[in-house]
Amino acid sequence: MTAPGSKNRGCFQCSKRRIICDFGEPTCKKCQKKGIECSGPGRFRFTEGVARRGKLKGCSIPVADGAEEVAFQAQERVVPARIRWRDERPKTIRNKNRNKDKQIDGGQDGDVEVVPRVHEENMSIAPWIPQLNPQTRMFFSHFALEVAPVMVILDNISNGYRDVLLPMACQDEVLQRAINTVAAQHLAGKQPHLQSAADADRAVIISRLRQDSLQASPDRVFNLSTWATLIVLLVGETITGSSEYSHLLHILMCLAQNIGQLQQSPANAFLMQQTHMFQFLGQPLLGETHGIHALGLPIERYLDWMVYDLPPDSEHLHVLHLSRLAFMKASQIYLGRATSNQDQWELLESLKQLISQIDPDAPGSHALVWVCFIAAADSTDPEHRRFFTDRMQMVFDKTRFRNICMAVDSLPAIWSQQGKGRWTEELIRLSPTLIM
Repeated sequence: MTAPGSKNRGCFQCSKRRIICDFGEPTCKKCQKKGIECSGPGRFRFTEGVARRGKLKGCSIPVADGAEEVAFQAQERVVPARIRWRDERPKTIRNKNRNKDKQIDGGQDGDVEVVPRVHEENMSIAPWIPQLNPQTRMFFSHFALEVAPVMVILDNISNGYRDVLLPMACQDEVLQRAINTVAAQHLAGKQPHLQSAADADRAVIISRLRQDSLQASPDRVFNLSTWATLIVLLVGETITGSSEYSHLLHILMCLAQNIGQLQQSPANAFLMQQTHMFQFLGQPLLGETHGIHALGLPIERYLDWMVYDLPPDSEHLHVLHLSRLAFMKASQIYLGRATSNQDQWELLESLKQLISQIDPDAPGSHALVWVCFIAAADSTDPEHRRFFTDRMQMVFDKTRFRNICMAVDSLPAIWSQQGKGRWTEELIRLSPTLIM
């Protein structure tokens, strides 16, 4: 039947299929041809179980017993919320909301938002994650886009700083504050007014960790949150070039020795890889004893942070292979200087030729700062010194991590010690910064 005053648009089925109805009575020919039940001309339609004509002619109304509702609910699952970056939204939506986002929180493209998901294993409701305030969103965005990529070799493959630590920080106050602080430290390069607040927050976080270590139970100290916070704070030491990194590095190594009882997880695996990276690159800077111990062990033990699951035809395999060889040669240079006073020109030339095969703009090339510093420190040839120093400067121009420029500035003092003793003995005094 047709609603009074309405325009007859044919049967409902043709309208739904977006085709022109032939207004056949009682059913149209197009529905007959398709073999589907036709509602007839008009816009009123009825659901199954409700009479179409007369007084409930040919139909009965079922009584709901809740079974169908239970079955429907059983299909729903709940998934832990994740972090979605605004760049993941469709381009049209990003463009439409870009100005609005900036007006709300002063953020940048790529701001973070919490997106709920449904879990496939159980029916429980996922833990509520509070919305991040505008300032934290801005810091998280900067950390994800400018800091996290520098701390891994291949950012486009996987990045635990963004994929593991940021979601953790949404539910951990101390880790969240550490990430905010490190992001502010990096931003302070262009916005100096952020530096004092970042320094104050860093001091508060370290004081909190120290307080927990003295008064709290072991589970408050040797846990994933403390571990992640230490890693993030050490990232901040590379950004600022602080000479106080050694205390945090010692704490991290102590924690790593006592953290084995934690259940294995992606977060645990990522943090262990990063701990190996800081141990491998940081201990030689603390003095010869530490350096000989760290670099004298089987190198495979510490280079798991350079391992990526890539297909055989990946374009990144070549750079990873050359980078791995470069770290091995730099380790040989350090150990050779720490144990003898022999000239190492040939080894340095071999390393120079190896690094020359890596395009300075290639993904992963930024990871060779430590390699170039060790080689530059041991160089006596002006050409070698210039080559390794220039490569370090190229990385600094991209990342703005101040440990790099401080390392370059310390090289003349290291060179002045050549012939008077081993520079590896005086490194912690001549270049007191975490170089990596």
